[in-house]
Amino acid sequence: REPGFLGDSSLKEISRDFQVPVCYLADVLCTWGVPVPINVDDRLGDMVTGEMAFALAEAVHTLDVGEIYDSYSSFDLLGLCNEYSVELKDAFDFCIKENWNLPFGVKTHLRVDQEDKLLRALSDDLIY
Repeated sequence: REPGFLGDSSLKEISRDFQVPVCYLADVLCTWGVPVPINVDDRLGDMVTGEMAFALAEAVHTLDVGEIYDSYSSFDLLGLCNEYSVELKDAFDFCIKENWNLPFGVKTHLRVDQEDKLLRALSDDLIY
């Protein structure tokens, strides 16, 4: 890959190089219309336009990485269901109904606000 050119980098490399969660990168790509599932080993330039890659470069250089990490669940959807005894099919269907991005299917880490909404709707645990 060419140093400094994000389009030649994979999402995994961008995540590692800029210490940005890969779930955030994939979430952004989904909002731009990149079809799921997203492969973290694919080159960014193969998934988006140069203008989009530039916008992502600006974002990873200016956003507070700590805030980004804090905005995503520590569990992926599968782990969340296991932890809170929620049926995976029900959770997956709920995510689809809510039109949430699932770039990695059941291995997607939801945003914290999404996780809260899902648990309020589907979990029997009053305290989570």
